[in-house]
Amino acid sequence: MLNLKNKICIITGCNGYVGKTIVKKLYSLGVKVIGTDIIKKNNKYLKYFYKLDLNKKIEIENFAKLINRKFKKIDILVNNASYVGTSNISKNNYEKTFYNEKFERLNLTNTIYFTNLILKNLQKSKSSSIINISSIYSFLGFDYNLYKGTNMKTPLAYGISKAGLSHFSKMLSSALPPNIRVNSISPGGIYRRQPKKFIKKYLEKTPLKRMCREEDVANAVVFFSSDLSNYITGQNLIIDGGYSSL
Repeated sequence: MLNLKNKICIITGCNGYVGKTIVKKLYSLGVKVIGTDIIKKNNKYLKYFYKLDLNKKIEIENFAKLINRKFKKIDILVNNASYVGTSNISKNNYEKTFYNEKFERLNLTNTIYFTNLILKNLQKSKSSSIINISSIYSFLGFDYNLYKGTNMKTPLAYGISKAGLSHFSKMLSSALPPNIRVNSISPGGIYRRQPKKFIKKYLEKTPLKRMCREEDVANAVVFFSSDLSNYITGQNLIIDGGYSSL
């Protein structure tokens, strides 16, 4: 059920914290991983790397043409690239942060455009899987108390764009069967050496008493990539240690 040998996967944002962990996990299971990112880094676990700015449609189009020429099929697509941002939310700048072109373009609009251009290759696979990396903020509001007393930011537009991505997953899941499954993954807060004040308050709201790790997300990607999930589509897997259950 976990036989992923020789499956071909495209993952965007392959050189970020989460991205490189997913790449390594899939590689360990025999997947041939094609990675894209705006930053080029050496990664021995990638079969191919392509520098790609998802903010630019012309680069997306050129990449899709290259993939169509070079590969007969794509089995797995992981839309992982994301822009988090650093905007504070207040009454004075609420309107500005509600709409942020970088969020809307990278996290949502161009991810949709990118996915649509790769569909031709995904349809050539007997059983392919699209996995969109979303967030618990796609369905939860911010708890601003978590950020008090820290320099951390609360990016409102991030949650809004991720909510759109999760809904996109739902819509695709009803449009692409039976050969393509589409699911999303919504991680909780991932540990990044945040201030102790933040971590303490966050863990008080989390039954499993730890923050999310990159490996938790990678394991979920493996699940949706494999036959273990071959009767699952249109779902949003929440990985937050129970944070959203309280």
